[in-house]
Amino acid sequence: MKTDLSSPFALIASLDREGRRVNRELRRDIGTGWRGVLLRVGDFRFLVDMDSIAEVADPMALTRVPLADSAVLGVGNLRGLVLPVFDMGRLLLDRPLPDDATGQRIVVAPQGQGMAGLLVSQVEGMRRCIPSQRRLEVSVPEAVRPFITGGFDLGHRLHPVLDLDLLLNDNNRFTGTGLAGASNSEQSAATV
Repeated sequence: MKTDLSSPFALIASLDREGRRVNRELRRDIGTGWRGVLLRVGDFRFLVDMDSIAEVADPMALTRVPLADSAVLGVGNLRGLVLPVFDMGRLLLDRPLPDDATGQRIVVAPQGQGMAGLLVSQVEGMRRCIPSQRRLEVSVPEAVRPFITGGFDLGHRLHPVLDLDLLLNDNNRFTGTGLAGASNSEQSAATV
């Protein structure tokens, strides 16, 4: 994990995230079981630690963000909280989710000092996993590999575990999203 030392608050937040991640892994490994939420993103299914999700919301009206990266769908209002919403297909696989809104949901998760919404194709429910089902090696696309922490064999299929903390706090995924795709003159005007 790369520690952000830009401010005392950033350092404390970074240490807190790492401590929570280690605690989740310890709980998972001592035999108490692990609870995950099974998400579908396009054609792929991922398990996400239930403790890393604040809530699951229905799709909402979004306000477009000018000059934003294509992964940014916009910002919405979730009970007074301004929520940036990202297309999980673009974030993970560099391709947008299909426009089929039938089962789409927004997974709300902590990001930095706030929350982020992640649009997924479907939330398929909670799964309780036991340590004997844990697998260290799973087959996933190369772009997703840095955010996978193993998987669970649920009998019919091996599901990779996606670490939302790693994804949402990956500086390479979120740098430049405010000016991506802007021309040089637009970038100059935006930075003035």
